[in-house]
Amino acid sequence: MLVRAIVLLGLILVARTALADTTPRPIVGFRVRGASKLTEVTLSWLAHVDQGELISDDKIGELEAALMSSELFESAVVTLEPTEGGVLVVATLKDKMSWIAAPTLFILPSHYSVGAGYAESNLGGENKKMLLYAQYGNATSMILGTFLNPSVRGTKWETRFDLYLLHQLTSEYANLTNAPTSFAVERVSTETFLDAGALVGYRFAWWLVGEFRLRGAYVYFRDSNAGDDAKTPVAAPQEDGWDISAQAIMTLDHRSHRYGVTWGPYAQVQLESAVPGLDSFGYQSFKMRAYYSWRLFGEHELEFRTRFQVGRRLPFHEDMTLGGASDLRGYSVDQFRGSLATMLRAEYSVPIYKYKLFAFRAIGFYDVGYVRVGSHDQPDKNYLPDQPVGTSWLRSDVGAGIRLYVSTIVLPLLGLDVARGIEGKSTEIYFELGLTDF
Repeated sequence: MLVRAIVLLGLILVARTALADTTPRPIVGFRVRGASKLTEVTLSWLAHVDQGELISDDKIGELEAALMSSELFESAVVTLEPTEGGVLVVATLKDKMSWIAAPTLFILPSHYSVGAGYAESNLGGENKKMLLYAQYGNATSMILGTFLNPSVRGTKWETRFDLYLLHQLTSEYANLTNAPTSFAVERVSTETFLDAGALVGYRFAWWLVGEFRLRGAYVYFRDSNAGDDAKTPVAAPQEDGWDISAQAIMTLDHRSHRYGVTWGPYAQVQLESAVPGLDSFGYQSFKMRAYYSWRLFGEHELEFRTRFQVGRRLPFHEDMTLGGASDLRGYSVDQFRGSLATMLRAEYSVPIYKYKLFAFRAIGFYDVGYVRVGSHDQPDKNYLPDQPVGTSWLRSDVGAGIRLYVSTIVLPLLGLDVARGIEGKSTEIYFELGLTDF
């Protein structure tokens, strides 16, 4: 009986292969079916194919993988239906819930906050993104709004508009080079940052986009003190002023995504310069980041991340920093500051438990970073006296954490990391609920 079943299965597979039409035919249109609000124009964009392009049945798997990689659908089945002049690409889709409105909770080293946000990842079925968020905390409070249209009227042009209002207590750590276990604070200031920006981009390929962004902000500092119990007044970290800059950005994103697992390359380069005559500080910066992820054993993921940043005449609020959930998790938020910073992260994640809509993943990681204080070349900035030119720090940490994903929602909902700073001999906990940023 078993032999007959195997033979029958083999005949079915051979028959399916024989029935598949490998003759390339032109795409003459797109159709969306099923429980989905996706538009036909957006289907073309997400599937990475255009009208007029030649396609055959052996490419169906690639189209389905591209649609699922968008993280917008629970399921996606593609067929090619013959019609006059070629074929229709027909996708039968079941959408994930594309929006979430939820409270947030962040517990970070010496920082905690609560907030509420609304995120939409497929507005109008056109893959448009919108985020509205407000947060109140003991150190950081903010209001954030952003809207991204990745394909204006179905073209390769994109636009983004954002508004960012930040009010925070900014701590500057002494970071004595001969006392790596010290977390002494040398200055605390109340920083207010009011920022708005507009971006226009052009997509050269589905995985390559060039962007230009113009942003304007006003920043001011109040109540600077020595961080002691008496709150001894000290000079502010910099003069108040306007930060008006232009950014040129090139992004390569050839990654695929599936149920919390990512694989493939990502790289981004950003050049930023203050706008002469409008800006108060006259600074320039270069930033580069690159990630590569491998999908292993079905649902395991190995990821390496690196980042390099350097600047000239940087104002205090544009310092290159390390410390926090996105780089050095074994240290306090923005503990290390300078005009040059670089970091490397290695992270491995595995599935540990699934129950109905919920999926838990465990991660292990190693972070290492380097920060250097460059020339004291910003005249409006008050540098810390015990951090002269050339002061630098090399720090690393190791740790583990968990992530919670919900299959019907695009974004991960919970992250908890525990990290041990190797040089600092400290243990830090980062907990984020609602809108995670690891």
